[in-house]
Amino acid sequence: MTIDQHVDVHNTPQRFLRPAPQSEPPADSLMIRRAPARTERVLGSARKTPHSGTSGHSAASGHSAVQDRPAAEPVAPGADVFWNTSLRLVLEVLDQRRSPAHLKSILSPTVMELVQRLSISHDPTRGLGAARTHVNTTSPHAAEVCATFRRGPRTFAIAAKIENTDNKGWMVTALHVV
Repeated sequence: MTIDQHVDVHNTPQRFLRPAPQSEPPADSLMIRRAPARTERVLGSARKTPHSGTSGHSAASGHSAVQDRPAAEPVAPGADVFWNTSLRLVLEVLDQRRSPAHLKSILSPTVMELVQRLSISHDPTRGLGAARTHVNTTSPHAAEVCATFRRGPRTFAIAAKIENTDNKGWMVTALHVV
């Protein structure tokens, strides 16, 4: 928005907001062009290899070992939102921009102690910013989560286990910073 100033007949300045100029074309006017994908084999089917016994076929059933695997579980409801929020809070505590007391409701006591110790140490992870987060559901009430973040030229990782226990909501029950 830009501000226009006008003077009325009584010599009092009036300010009006004007919308910012369009700097990009509308999204629907863009066409995404992709090269056609090579689909030489049906996904989930065994890949042909010159090796014997390692082609991805299950010897006992004759079916593809890929098809015998259970489907990945969907992310537990709320796990991804909780992880992104708690990760941001933990990184703010490690960066000494937030008090560790703010984390008591989302961290188990042992994880809370770890974060408090890390926050007072002279750790090279000061000034953190999350880059990518991942959530892998292990059960309907638990998930293993991780994230990578950068500080200058270095990349760090953080991994955790979160659990939804006793209707208290999600809680970080294990944490590891690398």
